[in-house]
Amino acid sequence: MKNLKILLYLIPVIVILIAGCEKFNNESSGVMPQRELSTNVEQNESTKDAVTKIPSEPLPYTKKTDAVNQQTSGADLKLSERLVVKTGKMTIESDKYDEAEKRISEITNSMGGLIVNSTSSANASGKKQGVITIKVPSKDFDKLVAQVSTVGKVSSQNISSSDVTEEYIDLEARLKTQKELEERLYKLLQDRTTKLSDVLEVEQKLSDVRQKIESTEGRMKFLRNQADYSTLTVSIFEPSLLETSSGGGFFYELGQAFKSGLKGFTKVLASVITILIAIIPVLVLVYIIYRIIKKILKKNKTVK
Repeated sequence: MKNLKILLYLIPVIVILIAGCEKFNNESSGVMPQRELSTNVEQNESTKDAVTKIPSEPLPYTKKTDAVNQQTSGADLKLSERLVVKTGKMTIESDKYDEAEKRISEITNSMGGLIVNSTSSANASGKKQGVITIKVPSKDFDKLVAQVSTVGKVSSQNISSSDVTEEYIDLEARLKTQKELEERLYKLLQDRTTKLSDVLEVEQKLSDVRQKIESTEGRMKFLRNQADYSTLTVSIFEPSLLETSSGGGFFYELGQAFKSGLKGFTKVLASVITILIAIIPVLVLVYIIYRIIKKILKKNKTVK
């Protein structure tokens, strides 16, 4: 009987404990999904943020842009190194041609230049005149002009320059394209599966491309050489008595005028003689007809 009473007291306690455990389990199970959901939401938000940030970091585009910028800056660098071709012409009067020529040669050698052409002759009055073509490094061109001007009296001077930078850069781009095409054709030529007819066609195109490459490289070399070395053409003459524009002197010009006049008179006289010879037969015929008519008229008067 005593044990029954104890059991009756324990049953409500057990029920309460069971109910409390169930409640605790429900609360625990309710909290965990919320945490997991919260964690998932945070992860999704982080992922979403990461996905959103990927396009805003233009790594490949930045590299491409950098490459383009490098090419552009390279072009700007080339443009800053201008290729300018300088040329000049001078006419100098000197009392002694040989000394002037020697002085110009010394000036040229002192600047590391060279005389590429030199011609001279004497006019009718015995005075020498000639032309000297000089090439010097472009950096010394102005200095050359200044020093050559001191050799004699400068009667005329013409200095000009031409910027060939854009043409040179265009040739560089064209050469790069041609070499890329040459490389592709060469690889295609090495393909053993290519047909013989295709091989011949590729070889022909490869030959054409190589000719274009040689032509482009030749033009680039010419422009670079022209820009590196400037050209000055100097004309020298010794003054004659009463020097004229042609450099021959007064008496020489007088003699030339007399010769020219005599030649003109000879031509006129020859023309007159030619005309007379041509009309003499006509004049003879006219004279014969005139004599016949006159004789007939005289005979008629006698009959009357």
